[in-house]
Amino acid sequence: MLSLVALLLAAKAVTPPDQSGVLPYSLALERRVQPWCPARCNVLVPFVATYRTGSEVLVFVASRHAFNDRDPTMRAVSWGFAVAKPAVVIVEGFPSAMGEDPPPLVQEAYRHGAADADAYAKGEAMHAASLALNSGIPFIGGEPTRAQQIEVLERKGYTPGDMSFAYLVGSLSQGLRSGDLTNTSDPRLPTQFARWAKGFSDQYRLQPLTLEEFAVRYRSVFGVDYREDPEVVERLEPGLTTLVGRLNQTDMIVRDEHILATIEQQLATRQRVLIVYGGSHWTTLSRALERRFGKPRIDVFVQ
Repeated sequence: MLSLVALLLAAKAVTPPDQSGVLPYSLALERRVQPWCPARCNVLVPFVATYRTGSEVLVFVASRHAFNDRDPTMRAVSWGFAVAKPAVVIVEGFPSAMGEDPPPLVQEAYRHGAADADAYAKGEAMHAASLALNSGIPFIGGEPTRAQQIEVLERKGYTPGDMSFAYLVGSLSQGLRSGDLTNTSDPRLPTQFARWAKGFSDQYRLQPLTLEEFAVRYRSVFGVDYREDPEVVERLEPGLTTLVGRLNQTDMIVRDEHILATIEQQLATRQRVLIVYGGSHWTTLSRALERRFGKPRIDVFVQ
C-alpha cells in the first residue's frame, strides 16, 4: 500500500477526496464525526485525538480558535503536550517550508502573553509554539506555501480578486472573534483593514482590495452590507453556497493534503508528533487518520 507521502507528492493537482482520504468540509460532516459537538454546534468544543500505532504517536489538538489563556483550547494544548511528549510540534498559520523555529514566528511566540500581542500571537498556535520553545522542542508550520495555494486556486478558476476578497473576509472574521475589533463599525477598522491588505500583498504577491472595494464586493457576494451582516463572523466557513465558501473549500483541501504529508514526514523521522490545528481540519482529516492509525482516543475540553 502506498504511503500518504507517496500519494500526496505524486499528485500534480488537488487529489480527489476519495483517494487522499480528505473529506470536503460541511457542518453535517462535523456533527457526524464529532458526536460530542453541541446539537447546533454554535460553540465548538476543543478536543484532543490521540493515535498510537507501534512506536508512533500522533496527538491532534483540535482547537476552537482562541485568543486568551482561559479558553479550554489552551488547556487542550497543554494536555496534548503531556500526552504526546512530542519530538516536534506542528502548528497552523505558516508554511512548513519556513523550517524549524523560523525566527519571525519565534518572535511571535515570545509575544504570546504580551498585552499588545496581535490576534495570531494571542492564539493557540503561538501558545503551542511558546510551550515548545520553553521545552526545547522544535515547532514547524503545517501550511503549504502561498505559491502552491495560488497555483491550485487559479487552476480551479479563481481570480486574484477572489482570493483577496476571501482573505479579507477571513481577516475581518478573526478580528471580530479575537476582540481586536468590537464590531464592524469600530473606528479602528480602517487601520486594521490596511494592515490586513498589506499582509495579503506581502504574502501572496497580489494586489489587495481597498476597504471601499471590499464593501462593494461584500454586498455583491452576500447581498448585505458588511456593517449590518449578523453572519459576518461565519462568512469565511468552507462550503458550497457562496464564492468565499467555495474558494475556502478548495483551499482547505489543498491545506489538508499538505498537513497529511507533513504529519507523515515528521512521524517517519521523529515518531512522536503533536499537531495543533482548528477542529474543522480534524473533521476533514478524520477518515484519512483513522485509515492510517485506527480509531483515536478522544478527550473533550469544556468550560
